[in-house]
Amino acid sequence: MIIRSFEILSLFLLTMALLCPIAAADSEELRSFTDDCGRTMMLPVTINNVSPSGPLAQIVLYSIDPDLLVSIASSYSDDQLKYIDPRVAGLPVTGQFYGAKSTMNPEEIMEMDKKLGISLVLDTGEAKATVKEDLDAISEQTGINFAFVTQNKLHQIADSYLVFGDLLGRKEECAKLSGYVSNLMNEFDSGMAKVGDGKKSIIYVTAVKGNSVSLVGSGEKSYHGEVVNMLGNNLAKPAVSSGGNGDEYTTEDILNMNPDIIIVSYAPNHAYYNEIMNSAEWQLLDAVKSGNVYEAPYGPYSWMGGPPSVQRLLSMIWIGNLMYPDVFDYDVKERAKEFYELFFHYKLSNEELKELMIHAERNADSPSNAPLNTPSDTPATSSANSSAKSPAPLAALIVSLIAAAYVAKRR
Repeated sequence: MIIRSFEILSLFLLTMALLCPIAAADSEELRSFTDDCGRTMMLPVTINNVSPSGPLAQIVLYSIDPDLLVSIASSYSDDQLKYIDPRVAGLPVTGQFYGAKSTMNPEEIMEMDKKLGISLVLDTGEAKATVKEDLDAISEQTGINFAFVTQNKLHQIADSYLVFGDLLGRKEECAKLSGYVSNLMNEFDSGMAKVGDGKKSIIYVTAVKGNSVSLVGSGEKSYHGEVVNMLGNNLAKPAVSSGGNGDEYTTEDILNMNPDIIIVSYAPNHAYYNEIMNSAEWQLLDAVKSGNVYEAPYGPYSWMGGPPSVQRLLSMIWIGNLMYPDVFDYDVKERAKEFYELFFHYKLSNEELKELMIHAERNADSPSNAPLNTPSDTPATSSANSSAKSPAPLAALIVSLIAAAYVAKRR
């Protein structure tokens, strides 16, 4: 009887000895992480399979490591595909969790998880009032961890990458991106301190259709216009809409503003830029006369936003040099190449840069360090000199005559 009991005890101890290392290994493979809305979750030490909850998360994940992505929130357009890893472009689409385009379906996520083995769904951007409850609910429903990291304002980007590094187990990659952003923000904080009260006036046009013009507003409500508000005196009113298209104005409103510089959103075939440059009314503006109208480069995203993620740093580099070349004195194209390689994992050729910046460079006829033209800057400028500053002197003269006739008719 004693021998039998000893055999049973030995078998039990042997079984426990075999099981304990497995349990220990399991515990070592999990770690605790608390996201930016205070939700604590247990995650694998190494995370390889991540789904983005929307376009902002999709951009951030791609910037850290394209191989992290096992799905995408939305498909890439034909204009974007040349910059995107074909493997990523061909991934299944899980949809968007928040926003007007919300299409993320919990049942579809669960079904997709069976094939993809999703370790985590990442949500990033501006924290919604209900984000904690929303992510708790969908995590419980799907059995998949959803984590939120704040990346809203420009000055939050550097720190957010450090959080992404902890969350995703990519500390080295994220520290590199964070360091780049931190140095860039310090450079611009210092540069804008030198500019001080000498900011140039600016508007950011997101759409033009006849007499209807959309501008991104000033103020804190919309971070789509954060770069414009930071670098210049945004003449648009405080934003009413927080969307990327901004608020509606009339051409007469723009004439009354008469900004030093106009940034125009990209449209296929450069439609908005061409409408401004060929319009009799817009030709009355000093910025148009002097050639200080620039179209935001696009590829794989608009440098101005859309969605407003890390590529807005590109617009800082670009517009800073346009407006204050004596303060931000560098080669924009070389800086763009550096950014594309770091954040988009893409090596830009000189030819591609030329195409990207077709309407984004300062006119060759304008002195690189001269202030942008305003009426007070050029009190005795002749019509001949004004024509010389225009990108197409004869065309500008003809359009000016048409504009004068138009104004006389209105009066």
